[in-house]
Amino acid sequence: MDIGDYYSNSIEGFRKNPKLAVPVLVGYIGMYVIALILGLIVIVALFGMGSLSTGQFNINSMNYTSIGTLFVFYLAILVIIFVISCCIAAATIGMSKKIINGEKPELDAGLKSIKKYIIKIALVSIIFGLILVVFTLPVVAGIAVDYMYGLFPALTIIGGLVAVCLWIVTYILFMFTYQSIIVGKKSVIGSIKDSVKVLKKNLLEVIVVLVINAVILLGIGALMFFINMFLGLIPIVGAFIGLILSLIVNSLTYPYFTLVLTYLYMDKKDKITADSRYID
Repeated sequence: MDIGDYYSNSIEGFRKNPKLAVPVLVGYIGMYVIALILGLIVIVALFGMGSLSTGQFNINSMNYTSIGTLFVFYLAILVIIFVISCCIAAATIGMSKKIINGEKPELDAGLKSIKKYIIKIALVSIIFGLILVVFTLPVVAGIAVDYMYGLFPALTIIGGLVAVCLWIVTYILFMFTYQSIIVGKKSVIGSIKDSVKVLKKNLLEVIVVLVINAVILLGIGALMFFINMFLGLIPIVGAFIGLILSLIVNSLTYPYFTLVLTYLYMDKKDKITADSRYID
């Protein structure tokens, strides 16, 4: 199977099994609702109920005593969103595995994948996040030195570039950890080792797939940027339409590219037990 097959088979698999988009759709709707509720709570807590009806936010009347409580609430919301994102990943990869092996990916398969692998997915995500936090140190160091010696923004920019490079490398090393957990049935640490192993053995193909994915996503992102600029000229309705479009785009791109990466992983690990192109 070559690189083109990963994309063409993913298109065909997604076309035959549109249910693959359901976990992403439901998950993102949940995130949007939570973000909306959080926004309303923050506005009411800081400016009072009257601000919602008048649409006016007087900075002088802000209730600063609520900031501590809001911070705790905000952290709780972040945890909920993190759990939702882990559920989306587990369900989508579990269903992708079914598609690649020529089976119908019923939503029950996604739910079973969540129940079975959610803890491992969450733990490997936390490890990934902690590494990213550590790799922000070049930025922090650059800002600190620039501030002390008046060099801003020279070292801040250099630190930022170093941090971005480290983040990209970390992402590439971790890119198959979810597939390794769900398809390869590896442990948390074993999934990291397995992801690195797949990368080392297939470095060129992985880089090519990443570049193709990045180019496609940048193109879609640019298109959405201009569409949202136009929609921004339409009060309220434009923002609502933009939100719906964003939800639709995310519900199509996330499962599709997850399917591509799962195809790549399963092909390189000899985990494909059937040719999904010939199974309806």
